[in-house]
Amino acid sequence: MLTTMPITRPLCLCPVLSLVLLGFAASTAAAPVAQPSFKDDLTTFDTARWLRADGWANGSPFNNAWKADHLTTANSLVSIRLDNVATLGKPTTSGQYQTNGYHGYGCYEARFKPVSAAGVVSSFFTFAGPYDNGGNGRHNEIDIEFVGSNTRRFQANFWTNDDTYKGGNEHLVDLPFDAAQGLHQYAFKWTSKGIEWFADGVSVYKVLDSALKPTPKASDSLHKVMVNLWPVDSTAAGWAGTFVYPGTPLSSTYDWIKYTAGETCTVSKPATGSAATEVHVQGLAVALTTARNQATAKVLVLNGLGQPVQSASVAGTWTGAITGISKGLTDAAGNVTLTSTTSTKTGTATFCVTGVTAAGLGYVSSANAATCVSIMK
Repeated sequence: MLTTMPITRPLCLCPVLSLVLLGFAASTAAAPVAQPSFKDDLTTFDTARWLRADGWANGSPFNNAWKADHLTTANSLVSIRLDNVATLGKPTTSGQYQTNGYHGYGCYEARFKPVSAAGVVSSFFTFAGPYDNGGNGRHNEIDIEFVGSNTRRFQANFWTNDDTYKGGNEHLVDLPFDAAQGLHQYAFKWTSKGIEWFADGVSVYKVLDSALKPTPKASDSLHKVMVNLWPVDSTAAGWAGTFVYPGTPLSSTYDWIKYTAGETCTVSKPATGSAATEVHVQGLAVALTTARNQATAKVLVLNGLGQPVQSASVAGTWTGAITGISKGLTDAAGNVTLTSTTSTKTGTATFCVTGVTAAGLGYVSSANAATCVSIMK
């Protein structure tokens, strides 16, 4: 049986770096059939649509291996975890989603939040190449990539029948927000005439097909839809920054992924009705103070558009080894840190958000990424 391996390529302004992929031969399978439109809310892992990368590593500048257990589904969100578990000779492990099927011209959309950390890349892209043949077996790709050293912009890029990775099509798109602070919609529309990129439904960059810089053609190769999270090695530090593991895992978060087939497709805009007037808890973490006789709960509050909510009143209760009620107001980034009362007890302490109140906004607890979290004291 021919073994196939998906390949991803650094989409960077740095010098071209070769991938080291040993022991694999290019696919000679027949060209695939183009898949129809879909929208996946990512409430469960759909094995008919998606493959989780598991048990392999790409070459430089990827400084990680892929494992399926580094993608988790909870609260209608998929999280990709990057940690310092050494695997297959790589110092870190992370996750990658890719479709089983291939797709042609159309609108590709995802709502997600990238990681803010130097040397880390969070992505949404389409891909085809010699190890997962979408047609002609050559490298074709369209990208949205966030480099964690500056998440107020993303890099748009494309590769057309480019097996030598000459590239040169990179473009940085500045955003009016910090993407790492909340979920936002990102998209690109791929047609026979070119590619157009979008942020929150607004066109932000466009390239037209030309003889000098041809854009990918569905007649040459269909593409898989892919998302991943990965750290660069030293060879790409000039582009992405130097990655230093922060001591705890890093996670990118995906809310949904959508593909609308056809060149007449329309990229969707974020909801402007209830989503803009709803709030929920997007982040919740607890930690013990140095003396270990108190705990803090850090809460991140966003609206339905993935934007931080300032001056929201957050209330919660402590149970177990710590008891009591904590309240506070969120700052401009949507964060509030709540401190518990002191306690000399040992055991498990649990903090649960009991309410979020903000002027003109409604609290939707069912949209919370987490409502309760515990820590050993």
